[in-house]
Amino acid sequence: MASNAVKARARADLARLGGARLDNDGFRWEAAAILERTIGFDGWCWLLADPATRLPTRDLGENPIAGQSIRTFSLRHPGASAIPSSRSGRPVAVTSVETGGDLAKDPAWRETLGPAGVGDYLSASLVADGTSWAQLHLHRDSAAGFFDEDEAGFVAEMAPMLAARLRDGLRTRPPDGGTIPRDDPAEPGTIIVDEELSVVAATPAAWDWIDRLGLVKPNEAEPLPGFFYSVAARVALSRAEGAEPPPAAQARLQAADGRWTVVRAAPLTGAAGGYAITLEAARSEDLAPLLMRAWSLTAREREVARLVIDGLSTQDIAQALFISAHTVHDHVKAIFAKTGVTRRQDLVAALAGNAPSH
Repeated sequence: MASNAVKARARADLARLGGARLDNDGFRWEAAAILERTIGFDGWCWLLADPATRLPTRDLGENPIAGQSIRTFSLRHPGASAIPSSRSGRPVAVTSVETGGDLAKDPAWRETLGPAGVGDYLSASLVADGTSWAQLHLHRDSAAGFFDEDEAGFVAEMAPMLAARLRDGLRTRPPDGGTIPRDDPAEPGTIIVDEELSVVAATPAAWDWIDRLGLVKPNEAEPLPGFFYSVAARVALSRAEGAEPPPAAQARLQAADGRWTVVRAAPLTGAAGGYAITLEAARSEDLAPLLMRAWSLTAREREVARLVIDGLSTQDIAQALFISAHTVHDHVKAIFAKTGVTRRQDLVAALAGNAPSH
C-alpha cells in the first residue's frame, strides 16, 4: 500500500504530465511509469477507444497477451475487447474482487491470462464528460499479491483526469500546419482474414496504412495491430449470435502522423467465410461527431456545429433549430472559444481533423 505522501506526489506528477506537450502515446508511457511507482504492477495495456462503437484503437503497453496471443484472445473472448459503457457505473474492476479470490472463476483468466503467467488483473474505464475514451489494464504476475482496495481506489480517483487528458489529446491537428484533404488521395487498403482471423491476403496499400498508424505488430504470427482483431471479432460475435448478415464494425483513430483513419471489418460471403478489413482516410462525416465530443461541445452546440459544417448561414440555422439568430450567434461564439478558432472555415477544418487555413 502506498503512503499518503507517495500518492500525493503521484497526483502532482500526473497533473504536471497532463500539461506537458506530449501526444497520447507519450502521455500514456509516462503516466504508466508514475502509476507503477505508486501502486506496483508487472504489466499494463492502455487502449484508446472509439467512443461510438466502444472498440479499442491505439494500444500501448507491456503485456504478455498483446505480445503472444491477442488474436486468440479476441476470438475466445470477443466481448472482453469492448470498452465498458460510460453508464456502467464501475470505473475500476479487479479480478480478485470479482471472483472472491478464485481467479480461475473468470473465463478470460482461466483460458488465456492465467496460462500466460498473469495473476490479479485491474481494469479501469476512463470516462470524461460522460464518454468512454480509453481503458487501462494493469496486472501482477501470478506470484505477486492481489490489488487491494486502496490501490484500486487510487486508480479510480485518477481515472477522470487521465480520461480528460486523453480526450484533449485527440484535438491535436497535423504538425507544422499541415492539412489533410477532406478526400485523401491515398488508396484504401484491404486485408482478408479467415474465420480464425489469420491473414489470408492483403493489398500493398494496407501495409502502408498500417505503417502510418505507427503501431507495433504483436509478433510474426499475428502481423496486424492488436485492435484489428478486436474489430473483426466484433463481427464474428454478431455472426455467432445469429445476425445475418452480421453488421460491419469500425473504429476511428489518429495515426502517428496526425492523419485520422477508419478501420472497418465486414463479413465475407461464401463457404470459406472470413472477413474483409479495410483502412481508409476518415472523412468529415466520420470525424465530426467524435471531435465535437473531444472539444466538449454541448448537445445544442453539436447541432449548431453540424449545420455550420453543412454551410448554413446564421439565419438558416436559426430557422432549422427554431431559435433566434442571436442565440445561434451565441452558440457559434461558444463553439469558437472551445475549439480555439475565429472563423467558420477554421471550425470546419478543426472538426475534420485539419489545421486552420491561412
